Amino acid sequence: YLFYRPFRKRLSVREGRQLLAAIRTRGHSTRDLPKRSYTLHTMDSSTNQTKVSLLGLPAEEDWVLYAPFEDKTMMRDVLAYELARQMGHYAPRTRYVELFIKRSGGSVSMRDYHGVYVLVERIKRGKNRVNIEKRESEDVAEPKISGGYIVKRDHNEGSGTRFSTRHGGPYFFVYPRPKNLNNEQKRYIRNYFNKFEEALYGEDFADAKSGYAAYLDVDGFIDSHWLIELSKNVDGFRYSAYITKDRGEKLKPGPAWDWNRAFGNANYYGGSQTKGWYWGVLRPNEISWHHRLREDPAYVRRSAARWVELRKTVFDPKKISKLVDGYAAELEQAQKRNYERWPILGQHVSSNAYVGDSYKDEVQWLKKWIEGRIAWIDKQVVDGGRL
Repeated sequence: YLFYRPFRKRLSVREGRQLLAAIRTRGHSTRDLPKRSYTLHTMDSSTNQTKVSLLGLPAEEDWVLYAPFEDKTMMRDVLAYELARQMGHYAPRTRYVELFIKRSGGSVSMRDYHGVYVLVERIKRGKNRVNIEKRESEDVAEPKISGGYIVKRDHNEGSGTRFSTRHGGPYFFVYPRPKNLNNEQKRYIRNYFNKFEEALYGEDFADAKSGYAAYLDVDGFIDSHWLIELSKNVDGFRYSAYITKDRGEKLKPGPAWDWNRAFGNANYYGGSQTKGWYWGVLRPNEISWHHRLREDPAYVRRSAARWVELRKTVFDPKKISKLVDGYAAELEQAQKRNYERWPILGQHVSSNAYVGDSYKDEVQWLKKWIEGRIAWIDKQVVDGGRL
């Protein structure tokens, strides 16, 4: 049972009809936490997956019930996705819900309460999700073989069909699903990555026609870079890092995903510090392209100009603070029930760098951290620091 804002109305497909769904646990490092996340597939009465509009979100059949646990503000992922959308990119839409799990008959009570969750759009191809071209198995020649694709860079021990390049990986196929990919298509996307890396690390890498810009959506990469650096997401460009390749288009990082260890909520890789660049800790086999890109003066100027532009709008700390306050107000009552169920305020959980005694402490620390982080980056851009 899902209850959503004002946290008293049960979620249904339409009035008087309950939603049928399949649910299973999900996650990597979070799978072993006591509050688990779930994948949700909506189904019809015959248990066939069917597209449904949930809480005003565009109709689809694949969803995630994300369980914020180590992020005690319960808003870091929600905030990052909102910023990405304001930057002009697709990012999963979200809704706060409270989850009750009833494993037997009878009425639902607080004994079945599992706390505050975030209903999130799962990453998949579609006109209301990742809007790239649909690709068929018979598409084995240009231009159709060129897209669309969704891959992600992730943990090496993860399951699924993957490929590696001369410089990085593993990259996992997300769309099309591996069973729908033929050898020509697998070879195409792997070769495209390799050609990009050859151009990026080649002698003429800055050439506009034959260098990295011939394969990489540079503006899209810069935006992903700044969102990761603003939040100092220690999983950024490493794990659950999606990349799309649309038909006739270039490689584009995104959509944004997995921001729970961001905005100061990490006690490693300098994640808790407002000072210092994150990109410097990226290893060669991760998406460490910025190391090479910043050797091109034109890229550095382009990146700095984009930061200045974003600071006037999306990255205005006052506007971000207002977003945080809005989420906190929405969760004012629900967070109390959540932390009665999961009494972890004042306790260290997983990668926490800061441990507040109350929900208010956690939220205030987050706002102060964001303000300090933006101020530090401002100084680097103005002073011509090592972008």
